[in-house]
Amino acid sequence: MAVLASIGSADFNNPAINGQVDGTRARRSPGSALKPFIYALAFDQGLVHPQSILADTPTGFGSYQPDNFERDFRGPISAFDALRFSRNIPAIKLAAQLRQPSYYSFLQRAGIGKLRPESDYGLSLVLGGAEVTGREMAELYAMLANGGVQRPLRFQTTVAEPMARQQQLTPEASFMVLDILSHSPHPLRSEDDGTIAWKTGTSNGLHDAWTAGVFGDYALVVWVGNFSGKSNPALVGVRS
Repeated sequence: MAVLASIGSADFNNPAINGQVDGTRARRSPGSALKPFIYALAFDQGLVHPQSILADTPTGFGSYQPDNFERDFRGPISAFDALRFSRNIPAIKLAAQLRQPSYYSFLQRAGIGKLRPESDYGLSLVLGGAEVTGREMAELYAMLANGGVQRPLRFQTTVAEPMARQQQLTPEASFMVLDILSHSPHPLRSEDDGTIAWKTGTSNGLHDAWTAGVFGDYALVVWVGNFSGKSNPALVGVRS
């Protein structure tokens, strides 16, 4: 959990881009970058396994009609493919079936700061409604690599590792999620070699683009965006 590198802005000395803001501490919408934890909870609660078939079909939740990023539907789809292709409808349906902990309770227990009351989010929680920092994101992905055990980041690597550790997910669920993420489609390669388990996220309105992943002994999180919050059509996680 030792932080080896932390880059908070593109240029510390550039006031035009608010360069002295530390972007690793800024709260931003994660988009779909936290979907893996919905599946991990569903695996732990026995709701599905990676080859369970889910429905990726047009579904209304009252007046809310969620869509997929690609604005298409794939019909019957395995949980394995639903996660690696980041389909919204299966994730929303799974989150609604979670018992204890619920997805919101999990985020609370994991220490995601400044959460509003659960009723404020509704289904938007699944698609990035709760803002997180890059540091929190790194801790969550490191949790998967550590078999579901959450430990705090260490910024002074010479200091002894803190004793605080919480088993948030089982090793089995963590393994299955990482295995799925190691097959995420790569924009620059026809096939993934399985050495990087990674997930992208794009916030609603194209304000934030994320990639978070695990490779070897390392977890890495990248956020791209404007500190002003200005949107940009280039801010799509899998592309940028």
